[in-house]
Amino acid sequence: MKEHKEGAAELIELGRNFPPPSPLVQDALRDSFFYLSRVNAADRVRFPRFSGSIKDREAGASWLARRFDLKLDPDRIVIANGTQSVLVMLMAHYLEPGGVLLTEALTYPAIKPLSQLLHVTLQGVPLDADGIEPGSLEQACLQHKGKARVLYCMPTLHNPTSATMSKSRRQEIASIARRHNLVIIEDDIYGVLREDAPPPLSANAPERSWYILGLSKSLSCQLRVAYVVGPSPSMTQKAFWPGVKTTNWMVAPLIAEIATRWLTTHLASDILESVRVETKVRRTIANKFLGKPVPIHESSYHLWIEVPRDTTLAAFVVALRQRGVAVSPGDSFAVGSVLGDTRIRIGLGAAADHSLLRTGLSIIRQALERT
Repeated sequence: MKEHKEGAAELIELGRNFPPPSPLVQDALRDSFFYLSRVNAADRVRFPRFSGSIKDREAGASWLARRFDLKLDPDRIVIANGTQSVLVMLMAHYLEPGGVLLTEALTYPAIKPLSQLLHVTLQGVPLDADGIEPGSLEQACLQHKGKARVLYCMPTLHNPTSATMSKSRRQEIASIARRHNLVIIEDDIYGVLREDAPPPLSANAPERSWYILGLSKSLSCQLRVAYVVGPSPSMTQKAFWPGVKTTNWMVAPLIAEIATRWLTTHLASDILESVRVETKVRRTIANKFLGKPVPIHESSYHLWIEVPRDTTLAAFVVALRQRGVAVSPGDSFAVGSVLGDTRIRIGLGAAADHSLLRTGLSIIRQALERT
């Protein structure tokens, strides 16, 4: 492929982390619009639903039962406008300017600008193959005693490493959170993709945990909806009081109606299964076209790949872009760490089809072998 220039063919997008496309999404949207045309949709979506109607929250509780061993109280649940808006609400609720947010040393990139917006200090906690290191978390709590009130983490199919925290590690982290009075914000946006994942970290310390399950990474990025489980109905209501109008955390009524339709029929389950199947197919393609097995769980559609030692990360990413492939530089995930300085993240789901994916991966392989 020739160098990518203005006016040339579009980049092969392997930087964004979208779920693999499913033809069932189009069918689900068609079903939803037909359904809305048959009911009095104008009245249903006329007013904001704030934390969600009881039907919305009950639908969320049923979907969340895939991750919890029990049916959750719908009054603990809020339906919101995606994970990022939830993070803004919870960070602002618990952290004063100058406060410290603990997170994995490699984390969701949006956390950094959100912390800057709220004047919060980020403290990265080292990781191992099992997720956050308990000893390092304990040390961070002692180092920032009185200021570190919140831990944000992604225990299942962690972004960008794809690591999944074991059940015993989750219990250790929950014990440390109790000992140091930490609030846990658990981002489980990839959780339902892995059928054998341990129960959420939040289940080990429900009295201090906020659990977030968005739909955009498991069903479709077109459905930006997140379900939030608070420690109790009263705490959920206090944090997500409708009077807080400085953010756009409340989901649009039309989107809420579509999400509830998907969750209360077979539509969401069918899409999820198709995404799981396509993820495994794309992982097989990655193993073949990168020339070596990729050491990630088959349920993950993002890869964490080391770049050659004789080049810089920035130069490698630019070189790929010039050849028509976009990837995510590892340092965009790093918090006070050099862990991302020699890695790129490849999103297998963003490519529109297998042909583009194969081409993009072949270009990456050539770059890995050439430098």
